[in-house]
Amino acid sequence: MTRRRFRFRFRFRFRFCFDFSFRPRFHFSFRFATVAACLLALAACRTAEDAGRPAAPRPLTADEADRLALARFTTYRRGTGDVSVTVPSRGSTITLTGRIDWRRHHGYAEVRDNADPPARELIHWTPTAVATRPHWNGGLPGESPSSGWEVHRLLPHGSALDAALLLLLNLGSDRPDNAQLLARSDARWVRDDRIGDTAVFVASGPGAPGSPAGRDRLASTRYWIDRDGRLLRFTARTAGEALWTSTDLPPHPTSSLPPAPPELSGPAPEGGTRDG
Repeated sequence: MTRRRFRFRFRFRFRFCFDFSFRPRFHFSFRFATVAACLLALAACRTAEDAGRPAAPRPLTADEADRLALARFTTYRRGTGDVSVTVPSRGSTITLTGRIDWRRHHGYAEVRDNADPPARELIHWTPTAVATRPHWNGGLPGESPSSGWEVHRLLPHGSALDAALLLLLNLGSDRPDNAQLLARSDARWVRDDRIGDTAVFVASGPGAPGSPAGRDRLASTRYWIDRDGRLLRFTARTAGEALWTSTDLPPHPTSSLPPAPPELSGPAPEGGTRDG
């Protein structure tokens, strides 16, 4: 009896351990691992594909709303700053290089129009009027000429250049905007970007009350703002133009503006037209 039990146990253990006809569920585990690897590969491909697509505009975070609220105030606190502007207008391109005093609402610049024939002029401007020195070839002088100025009323609704001039003066404000209202408005984060070595985020500005919402409205104004709330670039569509007016505002210090011509300090002239 003892021998039979011993032989039975020995045979069972031997067959269990060494009988290679016994097949565990290894084939199922292998197939599962293969499917999982394929799914991971597909997910990686989808992630790479999505990474190449620009992110959709989204509402501002609290930090982004704070920085957008500070943008015009930090510009105003600078007092005077250099600007470089490109204005598309009626098939030509106007470039403006100059300085703005945001506290006194006064600008001074050389303007070049690459139309046929090309034109250059020197300008001083305020929110209501522009003094022009036509046929100018001397760059931007430290002291502006004492004579030869022509003054006309600023017409932002009839001239892409005049609209850009008014926008430039309005890029400074003596107080921050309301960050909570901006966060609840249709202002949007557009993307993260860089200007030179400086990291910025790009925001579309809020529309005026009653302005149409949607994709076209979203594309009307853009602000490039660094981590300290400084405005380094601004773009807008002005006077019905389909192209962008682009303004760079380098943050380095600059000298003050020369005094405006006496003609510009009087009442704004009535009527008048301006090309561009």
